[in-house]
Amino acid sequence: MASPRQSQRSQGLSGRLSKPAKRRRTPGSGRTRPLDELVARVPALAEWAARIRADGLARRMGRTPDVTFGLLAGVGTALRELPAVPVVSLPAFAARVLGWAHALDDGTPLATLTLSGARALTGFHDGRGAEWRREAWASVGLLRDELSSTVLTLNLRGTPALDRLAEDGEPCVLTLRQLTRKPPAVAAPTVRICENPTVLAAAADTLGPACPPLVCLQGQPSAAALTLLRGLHDHGATLYYHGDFDWGGLRIAGILGRRVPWRPWRYTAADYRAAVLRSASPPLSPLVSTPTETPWEPGLAAAVAEFGVRVEEERELELLLSDLA
Repeated sequence: MASPRQSQRSQGLSGRLSKPAKRRRTPGSGRTRPLDELVARVPALAEWAARIRADGLARRMGRTPDVTFGLLAGVGTALRELPAVPVVSLPAFAARVLGWAHALDDGTPLATLTLSGARALTGFHDGRGAEWRREAWASVGLLRDELSSTVLTLNLRGTPALDRLAEDGEPCVLTLRQLTRKPPAVAAPTVRICENPTVLAAAADTLGPACPPLVCLQGQPSAAALTLLRGLHDHGATLYYHGDFDWGGLRIAGILGRRVPWRPWRYTAADYRAAVLRSASPPLSPLVSTPTETPWEPGLAAAVAEFGVRVEEERELELLLSDLA
């Protein structure tokens, strides 16, 4: 018969062995439960969440189940608040939502995973470097600063400075700071948008003050561009967009369409086919990058895949200028 001391040792050993068994009953499912809760609230992130579960990045960053759970809980808390409307500084967002202004600083596990999910929300392209991260955060309305995010315009009105430049037909670069503090107070009924600055520069040279209002994205829509375009739309402007006929250009158009309504400006399947026929010489370059969808006209993506060549916006310059004239 075991002595009282032996019985206590046996019970202690049994208790210590039982704890790992409890952990094994909830291996990955417990620590990734915040992802399930996030997907229930934001179904658009289901594919991203499945990828995070499968590749084990969160587990490697967290190292322990408890830390991983806390990390994913923070990620879910942040992503449920995105995209941020109106736009807000990244530190201010982190302080308000996560309780610490530096929670989303570069290099932290929380920032890495949150930025990954934010890109899944907007379809923002792959990349690297500080500038890419700044624009990726801006795609969900989070700003690293107010001055580096800009947008190029021609003949907009609604502030004294814009009115003076429009009278001379001169382009204007607006910062996010200007747009959040003193946005244009009025909007023309129609505002056209282009992707490349060559189009806007040519319009200023050719048409000057007679050119209708024009906004240039200069690639991915910046926070300044999105803020401006949302304001113009809210003032009643109808927005018309044209960009490069390639996968990158179509992806930019899709990102823009998820943030502000626009109509195609010679940016349909029929326009692409006509552009290919007009651009026989010099030969067009083949497509690169990953295919994407064109929700404003599904046939456009199909036509681009069929012809397999890119038509840059600059090749359509004369046609676009004739529209503006």
